Amino acid sequence: MQNYIKDTEQIKITGNIKNIADNFKEKDLDLILEICNWIFNNFKNIENDKEEKMKLFRKRTADEIIESKKLTGCTDYAIVFIALARAKEIPTKYIEAIRKRWLDIGDQNHIEGHIFVECLIGNKWYIIDPQEGAIRTDYRKYAIFKKGLDSWGIGIRNFDDLKGKFLEFKEEYKSK
Repeated sequence: MQNYIKDTEQIKITGNIKNIADNFKEKDLDLILEICNWIFNNFKNIENDKEEKMKLFRKRTADEIIESKKLTGCTDYAIVFIALARAKEIPTKYIEAIRKRWLDIGDQNHIEGHIFVECLIGNKWYIIDPQEGAIRTDYRKYAIFKKGLDSWGIGIRNFDDLKGKFLEFKEEYKSK
């Protein structure tokens, strides 16, 4: 479990991140919701600004995202969430998921994925959707592409990386 609280290239617990996390007072699942609420209240979602989104997509560290106060979508929500959870000593996994519908019938021009996290609270892993601020019971409509420490650690640093890996996974998925 220690692996899921350590620093990575993309998610380092900087002084700024530690200072933010020190302001959280809740524990366990209430802390998870407190982190989600903080993210919702302190960032602007720029998901609909395609040009700026593509310029920033998967290219920033947790600290850079927090300093910019801009989120490009579910990946940034997850990266910020993971940094803050780990700063509070909560083991947290990065979960790259692909929508099953896209795997079955989607085309390569419109990739459909989502980022979740898993947090260890007590002795149980909980699925969290940081973008929705929700605790989930399963991945229902998604196939898990990879679990890891962050986006860069699973080899995705930009949209081209994402597209290539998802299309490769899709071929394997369809051949099963």
